[in-house]
Amino acid sequence: MDYRVVYRSVYEYEADVIVNENTTRIVPYDGDNQRLLEHKVDSIPQGYKTYFRDIFDNIVYRIKVTEVHRRLEIYSDSLVRVDAKAIRVDYDFPFDYGFNQFLLPTRLVDPEPFQKIAIELTKGAKSLGEVIESIVEFVRGRIKYSPGATDVNTTAYDAFKLGKGVCQDYTHVTLAILRALKIPARYVMGVVNDTPRATHAWVEVMMPDGTYVDVDPTRNRFYNLGYVKFAIGRDFADVSPVIGSFVSSGRGQLKNVLVEVRKVAD
Repeated sequence: MDYRVVYRSVYEYEADVIVNENTTRIVPYDGDNQRLLEHKVDSIPQGYKTYFRDIFDNIVYRIKVTEVHRRLEIYSDSLVRVDAKAIRVDYDFPFDYGFNQFLLPTRLVDPEPFQKIAIELTKGAKSLGEVIESIVEFVRGRIKYSPGATDVNTTAYDAFKLGKGVCQDYTHVTLAILRALKIPARYVMGVVNDTPRATHAWVEVMMPDGTYVDVDPTRNRFYNLGYVKFAIGRDFADVSPVIGSFVSSGRGQLKNVLVEVRKVAD
C-alpha cells in the first residue's frame, strides 16, 4: 500500500529569533517492510539543511535558520510504500537471543524494576505470542490513557507507578517488561494509517529469526498494523520528531502539529 504522508509543525516566538537549529526525524523509515519512494523536508523561513542516517538507520535532517523570524514552520512531504509482513509468533518461549542493543537499559526504560512482574506475567506461557499478548493486556489494565499526566522525560517506572500516560508511556512500560524477559524490543515513532491527529508510538518485538512484529499497546492492536514508521530506537529519546534550540530574547512555543496520511494505491 502506498501512502502520501505530510508532517507539519509550527512554532511561534515572543521576540525575534536570530538563529534556530532543529534536528528532525519526520521522514518515513526506509527499510524493513517500508520503501521510501520520494520525500521533501523544508522550513519557512528556509534554512541550511544537512542530511544523514543515525545509528538506527533513521533519516535525519538538521535545519539551521538564520533569517530573523517570529514564526517557524517545519514540514515533510513523503511517498512511502508499506508492505505486509510475514508474521509468525508461535516461537517457543523462553529463547536465548544473546547480546542485543534493544535489551540494554536506558534512562527512560529500565527493565530491572519490572523483573518480578515479568516473571509472574509469563508463568505457563509457551510461545512468544502468548507472552506479548499477556503483557499488552497487563499494561492496558494498569495504565489509564490521560494526556498531560506525563511528559517526554517520564520514565517507564514512573508512568507505571502513576498509572496514567499516553502512547509513549504504554510503549515504554511494554518495552521494559519485554526486556526484563530478555526479549529484544524497540520503540517506534510514526503515524497511524487511519485519520491520525499526531505522531504515535508503538512497539516492535524481535522474533528468534531476526524479524520484528509490530504491537500497539495503546490501541490494543497486534501484528501487521500497516502504520507508517518514521524512526526506531531504544526509547523516545532516540526518535523525537523535532528537537532544537533558538536564540532570542523571548520565549517560544509549539503552536500546532498537523499530520496527514492519504492512501494512494494498492
